[in-house]
Amino acid sequence: MVNFVYPEELYMFVESIRPFEVRDVGSSKWLEVHEMVIKLSQQAALELAQNREEEVKEFLISRDKLRLLIHEAYCVTLWKTRVLPHLLEIDPNPQATFLIYTVLYHEAAVVALLDVCLYHPSGCETLQESVLDLVDYCAQAVAQVIGLVSMGYHENESKLDVDEAVLTELERQKRDLIYKIGLRCISILNYLADNIELFHLSAKRRMLVTHDIPWLMVDVLCFRPWQRKTSKGLQKFIDEKWTNVDDVAKIVKPEAQAWFCVRQLLLNGQAMEHYTLNESRCKQLYKLLGLMHETLLDQLPPLIELKQFLSRLTLAGTPGSKSDTLLLEDIPQIQEELMKEVDRDGGFYQIAQAQDSVFLSKNKNDICALATRLSSAYGTELLCELEQTIDETGAKEEPAPSDSGAGGDGGSAEHHCATCQAKAKKKCANCKQVHYCSRDCQLKDWPKHKAACMKDES
Repeated sequence: MVNFVYPEELYMFVESIRPFEVRDVGSSKWLEVHEMVIKLSQQAALELAQNREEEVKEFLISRDKLRLLIHEAYCVTLWKTRVLPHLLEIDPNPQATFLIYTVLYHEAAVVALLDVCLYHPSGCETLQESVLDLVDYCAQAVAQVIGLVSMGYHENESKLDVDEAVLTELERQKRDLIYKIGLRCISILNYLADNIELFHLSAKRRMLVTHDIPWLMVDVLCFRPWQRKTSKGLQKFIDEKWTNVDDVAKIVKPEAQAWFCVRQLLLNGQAMEHYTLNESRCKQLYKLLGLMHETLLDQLPPLIELKQFLSRLTLAGTPGSKSDTLLLEDIPQIQEELMKEVDRDGGFYQIAQAQDSVFLSKNKNDICALATRLSSAYGTELLCELEQTIDETGAKEEPAPSDSGAGGDGGSAEHHCATCQAKAKKKCANCKQVHYCSRDCQLKDWPKHKAACMKDES
């Protein structure tokens, strides 16, 4: 059985997760933990895809690591928004940007692990006070996705420039990760809403008053960030990639999660005690009625109750205001603790100067060594093998077309490596048109293949 992390390694990998400060990002010790987080994220996704026992989730919850994952997500967010701009001021044209991308990707891997763990009530129970920080983080991430779409993110992404500058490519990669993280956070907010009774009063207030999650989800459902129009037709974001769809009305996972999040909050009597349905909120919620067509209700029957609630609300009018009896409220701690440590280190600019030699190195030997290390950590060879196995399995399930001119051979076509012309069983994971015998040959051919590959994707 294929694994990114073997059972005997799981305990060590999970125990290795520890909190870092912003100044530590990109350091050797940080990279060691990053490698383990990546492998845990890949293993968790593999367990879900193959309907196996979710051992990664169990270890993370039992070892109380969810708060540390939230801490790491905030740490990278601060580095991305406050340190990275200073680094790019020091050197506007860095020699290599893959280490910067590695840090950005670390945040996505951490959020993916949180998404897996919080699907289960046992994961939500272990959050305790850190749920306040998580609500803040997710609300901000979802708002960023709405901002991206409103500024034309989908239109720009369908027109990739093969010869784009280094910083332009880095900015595009950053937007892509912000988008993916934001969609993950829709799921996380839904899980929190589904288990809102497990949290203390301050958490409920933070979801319903401070960030007004029902209002936010209505905006998400109106902007529909999970779909876009391209020259190839309508595409929807399914399983972390854009896929052409024929059925426009088919509901995808982020859309369903957004609907369920609204439903769980509005139909929860305890939660609604802290949510005043004033005129502006009612006007925002009424927008949902125009989106609740029969096809949607057929696919998501629990929404029928939500439609009935909103219909009664339109007839009854704006309810009276509620008195707010909450006098004391807990505040998030993780980001505040990180900021205090940054102040002790002299501020973000001082940290950027200290990290200059790490992220802006011009030593080719160091750059190559780091690239090799990260390539090995990401398990690209294993990912290609897994995808190839899935493709071959799908091909076996489909009947092979008959070919009277083939002399009854019936065998599959033989493919040759685009680089060395040897027999090749692997193919480009993106365009699936060009074959290679090894990862090394694929890397050698990438400068030539890049233009055709990205053109095929757009």
